[in-house]
Formats: sequence, structure tokens, C-alpha cells
Amino acid sequence: MNPLRGTSVYCGMDVDIETIIKHLDDAQKAGINAIFTSLQLPEADVEITLRDFPIMTKEAHKRGMVVAADIAQRTATRFGIDLKDFKTLKKFGVDIMRLDAGYTDEEIVEVTHNTDGICVMMNADGTEEMLRNFTELGVNKEQTLFCHNYYPMKYTGKTRAQAKAINDLLHKYGFRVSGFLASQTHQRMACSRGLPTVEAHRYLDAFPAAQEMQLLGFDDIFFGDDLASLEEMQTMVEALSGPVTFRMKALLDDPVIDWLDGHELEQIGNNLDEIVRSSFCDKNSLYPGNPNVGLPGAPKKGDVLLCKDTLYRYTGEIQIARMDIPEDPDIGIIGHIIDSDISLLENFKTDDNWGPNFRFKVIK
Repeated sequence: MNPLRGTSVYCGMDVDIETIIKHLDDAQKAGINAIFTSLQLPEADVEITLRDFPIMTKEAHKRGMVVAADIAQRTATRFGIDLKDFKTLKKFGVDIMRLDAGYTDEEIVEVTHNTDGICVMMNADGTEEMLRNFTELGVNKEQTLFCHNYYPMKYTGKTRAQAKAINDLLHKYGFRVSGFLASQTHQRMACSRGLPTVEAHRYLDAFPAAQEMQLLGFDDIFFGDDLASLEEMQTMVEALSGPVTFRMKALLDDPVIDWLDGHELEQIGNNLDEIVRSSFCDKNSLYPGNPNVGLPGAPKKGDVLLCKDTLYRYTGEIQIARMDIPEDPDIGIIGHIIDSDISLLENFKTDDNWGPNFRFKVIK
């Protein structure tokens, strides 16, 4: 299964089916390949849900999207669904069922071996003992996914560190994990504070939030709120389509700025606390600007730096300040990462000397 880049729709709420279909059209234009929905919202009208849900799933499938549905046995019975009747689930349009509590480990493992191709999605807030037990019981990892919750109430979402620790544990046992972004343009009924997994992303736009989720180890990413705008969905897909991208305001007019715009750089160094380092630039072939340009002064966190030719073999190296550091006459300041993207620096590290590649997008 390819990485899921998803939006959410919720039938039986305050959004009619025509609006949902229009949203699916926008999602297709944006490159979205998955839909998240729920069949256990107490606010949802059961009759409208029964009418609209099969239409929504059919339209999603026509657009090449898989449908993940949050569902539990206590609510499935309202729709005449037996969660062990996978053929009926498939006809109802469900490709991935997110199971609620109430199942033994043995029952869950059995479900992951269904022959109808339905994937099982479980709550990511499990224990290592549970993951070890799933593995020992022979869980089918090809049809098993984990998913974090979203959090409608302020200050209840996960911290970055909590999310990363959970994701690292799931990856240790070979499982994929998904989470949710908040939309800044539309919130689900009665959820005016957004539906993110990570609390710090509640009011953050999709570009840095999606990239940070990738750095925190989320494999699959959905908007938790329904009807995210076309621009938001496009932004999320763009943010996840290549290496980490820092949006930068240029502080000078020089060919180096044009060269940096979209150019992929390799991160090197021993996960330094003070700076992000790039691989050396060949100033004679790759690097067209003047290595002695740049503003003087003490770099602030988020400043983009250029090593001058007085540093000899380091000439042309591009750096990013992770923190405020003292002035160095051999290094010039050429740009500054926009405020919303600076938080990416916190998790832009790996366990070895070579970190993930990165690039800059120059904001005019």
C-alpha cells in the first residue's frame, strides 16, 4: 500500500452529499488517495448516514481513493453490519476498518487474516507487550495499520515527543502508523478547535505540520477535520512529496538565492545542536554566487548561513542556525526561515552522521 495522504468526510452531519462529492473532486485534484470517516459519531443522523455513506464510498473509489472508517461493534449494529462479515463491509465501501476497544488480541489477529483485503487499523496507544503479543500470534502486518487519535479539545493532543516515542515503538515491530492534521479552513461540526493528533499543530498551517509529522515518524497522514480546502490538501501533498522543505525569506539579491530555491542538499554533521550543515558546494560548477556575500551579525535561530572563502574547504557550505549563536566574520547571513517552519529544526536529526536531505523554497 502506498503512503496514505488523506482527507476526512463525515456522513449524517451538517454537510450534504453534494458538498461531499464536490470535496472528493477537489481531493482528487490535490492528489489525495484516502478518505477517513466515522460510523460512530453520536451527532450523526443514522438514516442520512445509511443513505449517504454508500454513495460517498462509491464516489471515493471512482476517484482511486481507499476508505478508512472508524467503527465499533456497538455502533455497527445500528447500520446492520457484522464486523466479522467482511464481504458486507466491502460492499458497504470500507477498505480499512479502525477497530474500537472490546476485542481480544487473538480476535484482532484473526481479523487481520481476512481474505477480502480489508485492512485493520488499531489505536496507536498500545503497549510494547501488546505489540510483542500480536507478533507472536502471527498478525498479518500487510493488513494491519495503527492510527493515533485526534483531539477536539485544546491542550489534550500529544506532544511531539510522545508521538515520536509511540511511532518509534511501532516501527520497531514493523507496523505503519497514521495521524491527523487540523484544517485551518473548516472544522467538523462541534469541533471548532480542529482535530489534530499533535497539540502543537492545532493552529499550524498544513505545510510545516505535515512535514513535521513525517519527521516524527507518521507514515500515513489525514486531515482530521472534514472539507479541508483544495489549497490545504495541495499544500499537504506538496509538503510530503520530497525532502523536508524550509520556506525562506531571502535577505539579499544574489544568484545563490536562485540556486538554493528548490535545490536538494545533503545534511551532514554529527547532529549538531547549533547548526544544520549541508554537503559542500562546488563553487566553480554548482554554486554560481559570490561566497563572500551575506549580512554580518550574530545569527538567530532559523537564519540561513553561507560560509565565505576565508574558510577555504568549507567555502560555499550552506548552514541553518538551530539556535542563536555568536557572530562569525567568516559566515554571512543570507536568509531566514519563516516563523511557522522553524519548529521543523527541532526534529531534523537522525541517529547517524548523515541526516535527511533538505531544500529551501524561497518566499518572495
